Amino acid sequence: MRGPFKRGRRVAASLFYVAFIALGCVVALAATACRRSADSSQGISIYEEISPRPVHAGEATVAVRLVDATAKPVSHATIMVEADMDHPGMGPVFKAANETAPGRYEARINLNMGGDWVVLLHIELANGRKIERQMDVRGVRSN
Repeated sequence: MRGPFKRGRRVAASLFYVAFIALGCVVALAATACRRSADSSQGISIYEEISPRPVHAGEATVAVRLVDATAKPVSHATIMVEADMDHPGMGPVFKAANETAPGRYEARINLNMGGDWVVLLHIELANGRKIERQMDVRGVRSN
C-alpha cells in the first residue's frame, strides 16, 4: 500500500509546484501591465499602462494617471505619446493624450507591426515643468 500513496504525494507535489509557478507568471505579467514611477523632484507620481494585454499589432491604448504628493489628480497636463520600434528603420508614431477624467489621460496609438516597442511619454504640467517617461513594450504580437 505504500507505493500508491507515495506516488500520489509526488503527483500532488508536482501539481502544486506547477500551479505555484503559473501563479507567479500571472503576477509578473500583471505587474508589467501597470507600472508606477515616481518623480520625487517634481512631487508627481505617474501610473502608466498599455492595453489590451497581450499587446497585438494594431491599435493599443496608453493610459496615464498623474497624482501629486497628496494623491490628488494632476489635471491640465499636456501629454504627447511617442511610440517607436526598438530597431532602426521605422518612423515613430505620435499621438496626443486626452484628459478623460481629472488626472487621467489616454491616447490610442497604432503599433503597426509585431516586435519590441519603446513608448515615450512627454509630459508637460500646467506650471510648465516637463517630465519624460519610457515604457518598454516587449513582444507585440503580429496579427
